Amino acid sequence: MLMIDKKRAVSTQGAKKPGQQKKTVRAVNQVQFVPQAEKPPKGEPRYRDPANPFNTWSGRGKRPDWLRAYLEQGAQLSDFVI
Repeated sequence: MLMIDKKRAVSTQGAKKPGQQKKTVRAVNQVQFVPQAEKPPKGEPRYRDPANPFNTWSGRGKRPDWLRAYLEQGAQLSDFVI
C-alpha cells in the first residue's frame, strides 16, 4: 500500500513541461450583453405594442413604460391584447 503525505504532496496539474509555452487566446466579442428591453419576455405575451411588435408584456409584474405611456394618453388595456 502506497502512503502519501498530504502536507508534502505537490500537484503536477498545470505544471509546464520542458519546451512547452503557455498559449493565451483572447476571443473578441465572445460575450455579448443585451439591454434589458431586448431580452425575450418570461412567459407567454398577452399584450403587444402596435408601434413596435418586439415590445410585449405577459401581464405579470410591473407594467412596462411603453404600455404605461399609452394608458396615460387614454388608451384601454384591452386595445393591446394579442
